[in-house]
Amino acid sequence: MNSTFSTKATTTVCKARLSIADIDRQYYKSHQLTMAQQSDESIRKSMMRIVAYIFSANDELTLRNQQWRNDQPELLEHSSDNEVKLWIDLGQPDIKRIKKACNLSKSVIVYSYNQSHTDSWWDKNRDKLNRFKNLEVYSVNADELEKLNNKRMTLNCTLQDGDLQINDGANNLIIERERLM
Repeated sequence: MNSTFSTKATTTVCKARLSIADIDRQYYKSHQLTMAQQSDESIRKSMMRIVAYIFSANDELTLRNQQWRNDQPELLEHSSDNEVKLWIDLGQPDIKRIKKACNLSKSVIVYSYNQSHTDSWWDKNRDKLNRFKNLEVYSVNADELEKLNNKRMTLNCTLQDGDLQINDGANNLIIERERLM
């Protein structure tokens, strides 16, 4: 007997209220984010999207939406003339993806957040990545981000000396980032 079934990816909608005090950039503002978390996406990656937003927060920065495609960045900022000003990716993207991003955008940031994969990815790709002058790569310690996961979050965020402190009322996390290039 043959049976056919379909698996449908489900999406969880998460809302985050961010109060950002970025001492490094002199940026102080609150933001409301609505984010789609796909069923096959890890909580850590979903939370890293929020962390990446905090690190580069401004009024034009947008999160990917539910109609997101794999060839689009996690976060994107357009200039007033609709040029791509900032492209942000998470994880360990391949060189072709990074090259495309660097060709399309004035500035590209990659936040690698899985320490066990970051070192080998960086060792393998460092020389190739150094040719892109508009690329920044960071290694982010994201081990405890799952503690913040909630469908509705209120996060107080302070950036100072490159590090991020996030407090949700129950947890106080320090997220360190190291610039690799």
